[in-house]
Amino acid sequence: MRLDDLAIDNCLKCSLCNTACPVLTVHTRYPGPKRLGPELERLRREGISTDTEWVEYCLGCHRCDLACPHQVNVSEMIARAKAEHRKPFIRGLRDWWFARPGLLGKLTTILPALSNFALSMKLARFFMSKLMQITPQRKFPSYTRPNLRSQAITNKESQRVVFFPGCFIRYNRPDLGRVVIDLLERNGLVAEVASTECCGVPAMANGAATEARAVARANVKALAQQVDAGLRIVTACSSCGHMLKTGFGGVLEDDKEFANVAQKIASRTYDLAELLMEQSDAGKLNINFKPINLRLAYHAPCHQRSQGIGRPWYHLLRMIPGVAIEDMDAGCCGMSGTYGFKQEKYAVSMGIGKELFASISAAQPQMVATECATCQMQIEHGTTFKAIHPAEILLQAYDERRSG
Repeated sequence: MRLDDLAIDNCLKCSLCNTACPVLTVHTRYPGPKRLGPELERLRREGISTDTEWVEYCLGCHRCDLACPHQVNVSEMIARAKAEHRKPFIRGLRDWWFARPGLLGKLTTILPALSNFALSMKLARFFMSKLMQITPQRKFPSYTRPNLRSQAITNKESQRVVFFPGCFIRYNRPDLGRVVIDLLERNGLVAEVASTECCGVPAMANGAATEARAVARANVKALAQQVDAGLRIVTACSSCGHMLKTGFGGVLEDDKEFANVAQKIASRTYDLAELLMEQSDAGKLNINFKPINLRLAYHAPCHQRSQGIGRPWYHLLRMIPGVAIEDMDAGCCGMSGTYGFKQEKYAVSMGIGKELFASISAAQPQMVATECATCQMQIEHGTTFKAIHPAEILLQAYDERRSG
């Protein structure tokens, strides 16, 4: 019997999942996770049609799962319903592309300069809003030809780890990938860049269950040998980390061979800061930091919270002399990957982020640190402050030239 067959009967309709839902705070007509999840799931399992457009408004933030006192996997039930939902043609076509950032990355990085120029044009964004229902208010991140390489082993005492870069680092910020590799090297770890596909979060978020299973299987095949060799997997993206740690979101549960390996991968996956904090607890963290006079606001992404690892980046940045950091603890930013790019969801996305925007503005930091790329985009879109990955700040503290 599947675990969720048992979990569904644990729902007592206490509505704690609804109180945790960011969408309900700004969209009063939204039925909420209790209704869209376990309540309608009971009907779906009886073969009763319950298709509703409201499943498309689920952020996939997993706050409902964390709030549930009986461990009902509410978000997974909604994700399955989303995969069965019939969309209008235009939205379906748009979401087909949004579900495949790896394919988009490969295409746009053939001629990245031309792609970036085209995507930056207001006229292009206008036509995308009319033809694809992509909001013209958003700006797309710049693309860069992939050039991330594994690190050569120069110290035989260094431990090997596997770096899962994800689509954003691979196609948009390979320089951030090199920052990650540099940080690992400074702490006695040699990174081997994984030859993997997209983690699958965009596919699940856009209702592309078949694509999610395909990339999950590809990633399991790519990582199986390293995991069997005892290597740990490191991610620098909270969504990638969440997906790997949940056994690829349960999409392989019905394939025992792949599911077993996926669980091994889950048990060997670490967020970069989580691994560095483990090094710190063992007395192995390189704390040769240079002072940086910097006032930071920190935002913990939803998919970081869902991993149950606390606030490792917050604690690491506090170790740097001269850094003053404040945890915003102001809820979801509202971006949720491609969600905030969708024309019909733009107002909801920005409404959800208002509390965070206000908290950041009140704190008046020099910059905002958050490990999620789309959280960074949303914060810069909704405030006047620059947002960067915490790894860049940590490396700056090691780098004497930058801090001088």
